[in-house]
Amino acid sequence: MNVSDAFHRYAEKVCEQIRWKKAHPAVAQEIEDHLTDQKNAYLAAGDSESIAEEKALLQMGDPVSVGAALDQTHKPAPQWGIIGLVLLLFVLGGIIQVLLLKTIPVGNDALATRSAQVLFVFLPLSLATFVGMYFLDFSFFGKHPYVLPLGLLMVDLAAHLFGVFYGGKRWLILGSFALSPLALSLLFPLAFCGLFYRLRSQGRRGYLISGVLAVVFCLFLSYCHTFSGVLTFVFSAGILMLIAAKKEWFGKKNQTILLLLFLLAVVCLIVLLMFYAPFRYRYGWERLYTIFVPSGDPMGSGYLSTQLKTILSHCVLLGEGAALSETQAFLLTDASMLRSDYLLAYLTYHYGWVASGIVVLLLAVFLGLGFRKALKQKSIFGQMVSLTILCTFTAEILLYIPANLGIWLIAPIALPFLSYGATALLINMALAGVLLSVFRTGEVYRDTAPHPIFSDSKFIQWADGKLTITFK
Repeated sequence: MNVSDAFHRYAEKVCEQIRWKKAHPAVAQEIEDHLTDQKNAYLAAGDSESIAEEKALLQMGDPVSVGAALDQTHKPAPQWGIIGLVLLLFVLGGIIQVLLLKTIPVGNDALATRSAQVLFVFLPLSLATFVGMYFLDFSFFGKHPYVLPLGLLMVDLAAHLFGVFYGGKRWLILGSFALSPLALSLLFPLAFCGLFYRLRSQGRRGYLISGVLAVVFCLFLSYCHTFSGVLTFVFSAGILMLIAAKKEWFGKKNQTILLLLFLLAVVCLIVLLMFYAPFRYRYGWERLYTIFVPSGDPMGSGYLSTQLKTILSHCVLLGEGAALSETQAFLLTDASMLRSDYLLAYLTYHYGWVASGIVVLLLAVFLGLGFRKALKQKSIFGQMVSLTILCTFTAEILLYIPANLGIWLIAPIALPFLSYGATALLINMALAGVLLSVFRTGEVYRDTAPHPIFSDSKFIQWADGKLTITFK
């Protein structure tokens, strides 16, 4: 569409009146499109080009007045309700960490030092990370889709070469901070999202390539991280691919084929997990067995599940539960375990089912408000990013709650905003910041056509199902 210099100058004058600079490109595009449409209407009525252009500008009105009016409507839209929920959960998590200090045995100076580090270092750092990501331009992940995947690859490589082996995984030690491979897996859905968005111009081929990438991500997560990270990624990426097919983001005429490709990818992933996971995680079948028959191995793979269920059976609606055996009471004094994996069980025993129910309710409200806002995003990328992050949070919660109820399928990653894991807390707050950045500025984001993987260059061409490489 050819736009005259007069239209450009008019749009620039309008944008000068709008204080929110991020809105300028979208407003300028809308103004120029509207002026061009009006000009074409006058041309069709028989006016000359100069007269048509002049009439279009006159009909639009004074640019200063138009810009001042638009300045009142084009402002960042912070979602104070969701922000308040995130901060409420964050503060609640900090209060719980203070309460957990009383479970530290006298004389355990190392655990007390780590607890103080969490309270006075990582809580403020996590809050600063949340604020920083909130003001970040979320379109960065669409414009530079390779940065996050390559960054994660480099961190994993560094952990493999220089990390400390502990608990079956290599941890990257940075001073007094240990980077958790389990928590890093939470970033892989967002890393996949940027690549998935970049591939949307390829239609069915792009969708199929995305499926292959998803399998590669799963294999990498399984090898370098944990099985819970694999399941979190499968859930988030799978929902994203299903919504993309349903909303025809990869082509209007290919919906049925894309859905079939999605189902094929799901089947492949199920087969992958069934046949690969037992070799990678030989304890997996034992854990699966203890879900149905926890008493079958009460001192082995079913030990923790059995003890948790016994502890929960002593809980009451409000207040501290009934007295426990020495073994079960000892489990509720392990501050390091309670801080990361079994915070809800701790809350339920010491403060009642109502306390843990309120926490779960707050998380459910957060997800409900988030999904409602995400589905209203006008841009494809805004929807992709927000849905991916919300699905990541959902997967975390769906893994965490059963583990705390004694349904010991796999070790949970974290309970968003509440459990600590310093790395998990940092990453979850960062993801929340990106999510709210989408909600704050997504209204003015405009999707751009991505560069195709197979370009129309003379060197590599794709046409009629054939890949042609020209060397001369």
